[in-house]
Amino acid sequence: MARIRIVRAADGRQWMVRQKLEWVDPSTGEDFEHDMQGGRLAAIGIVSIMGLLWVALLAWWFTGSQGVVVPWWVWLLLLLIGAFFPGRWVLRRPRTLVAETPGGADGSAPERWVGWVRGTAAAREEMTQTIRSLETRATPASPDSPLQPVS
Repeated sequence: MARIRIVRAADGRQWMVRQKLEWVDPSTGEDFEHDMQGGRLAAIGIVSIMGLLWVALLAWWFTGSQGVVVPWWVWLLLLLIGAFFPGRWVLRRPRTLVAETPGGADGSAPERWVGWVRGTAAAREEMTQTIRSLETRATPASPDSPLQPVS
């Protein structure tokens, strides 16, 4: 999924600014995002408790003869909890930002600036700042921008 914008810079050159979702983390080169803060023991404890709660809920629901009714909001809550972490993982994937120009009609050299940002909102904000910078200053990056020139 790539977002592309064509921008006319303050100096008249035409720039293509795009962002692309990355499935491999550029900082580590790994396909999976690790969370090392809780440790292995905490993860085992949480998964064990969640498993016990699932078994208890299903055993309670399948007793049948008592007529136990699980409210719809409990199923909705379980669905939301189950969808939270995969959704967060997708929204926090890194995005590569690229700003490039083939050069100007006046013979100016082509330029290519590349950087990456983690997260959908941060990438959208950085792309907006890059476009604004091109339109006002004719350069795609500010000093604190993740974009760096590529030779």
